[in-house]
This record gives sequence, structure tokens and C-alpha cells, in this order.
Amino acid sequence: MNVGYIFAPLRFRDTDEPKLEEMIFIYADDFDILLSALKSKYPLIDSETEETYEAFDPCWDNPISEPVWREILTEMDAWPTKELELRAFIDSFTTWARVQLEQAEGIVVTGNL
Repeated sequence: MNVGYIFAPLRFRDTDEPKLEEMIFIYADDFDILLSALKSKYPLIDSETEETYEAFDPCWDNPISEPVWREILTEMDAWPTKELELRAFIDSFTTWARVQLEQAEGIVVTGNL
């Protein structure tokens, strides 16, 4: 089993599940940079259910609203790295996320640990 995280657009008003081509999978080993940015935003309040999430859960769904994602993406854009491969990974992810956020209320991160 590949340990990692699925990222999918979060649409509260749409009952359809996200399409496979809208989702991405990131291996846990490649997730460290994103994980630190995500964890820094907790505790979070789900804007749909108003449920409070105290911490990022690597085993379950983590719905994160669009305004929080905008903060995370700004941090990732400014992430200091001289490694071309890491910068390419960050840029690829932030581009994907921004495209999803044009039509979604957020992005849900689901871990499979």
C-alpha cells in the first residue's frame, strides 16, 4: 500500500464526488513541506458544519476552506529553496490547488495511514 494523501476539491453545494482527474495523490515522504504549512493552520473550524478540528488527521478527511488554502499557497510560494526539483514540486502543487479553488469552496486532504 502506498502511504500518502489524496487532495480533492471540496464542494459543499455539489452532491457529486470529485472526478478522478481533479484529484492528486502525494506520497507521505513528499508531503513534509505541505504538512508543516497545514498543521500551522490548526485548530480549524469547518465552514460547512462548524465542527472544530483540533489537529490535522493523517488517517481521515481534513476539509480546509478556500481562505485557509490561499494563506497556505502564499506561504508555499515564498518557501525558501534553491533545489530546482523541490521548487518544481511546489509550483506544480500550488498551480493545481489554485485551479481547483476557482471552482471549489476548499480542498479536502485525506490521509491513508
